[in-house]
Amino acid sequence: MRRSTSVGVVVGALVLAVGGCGGGGTHEDSGTAVAEATPDRPTDPAGRLPGAADGRDYGACSDGACEVLVTSTADITANGVDVHVSVDGSVTFRTPGTVTALGGRGSVAQFGSDLRVKVVAQHGKDAVLEFAVP
Repeated sequence: MRRSTSVGVVVGALVLAVGGCGGGGTHEDSGTAVAEATPDRPTDPAGRLPGAADGRDYGACSDGACEVLVTSTADITANGVDVHVSVDGSVTFRTPGTVTALGGRGSVAQFGSDLRVKVVAQHGKDAVLEFAVP
């Protein structure tokens, strides 16, 4: 008789354990979704970037103040500084005298007292950049 009682206790414990695991999996999934929605992510989960005020109109940068979208590469003249921009995992700026690679959102490159560029957001080979005169 003791043996059947022990088997019942073991079966009952297994049922509770399996039931608990099912609930835990659901909780983990919702925790992952919350992590993807944190505000310090540069893009939404679909990889979309925020809109750039000047879109791809690089001519808007001529006075040194613009916000543009760069897809892969672009040649931009801003406040008299010729900048070749390439985006591929990082954002790289090349001028006749410098090469600067930035790591992503919030990074800033300064070109003397003539120009400052901030990475507003970056995803893959696309970046939204804000050019300004310091």
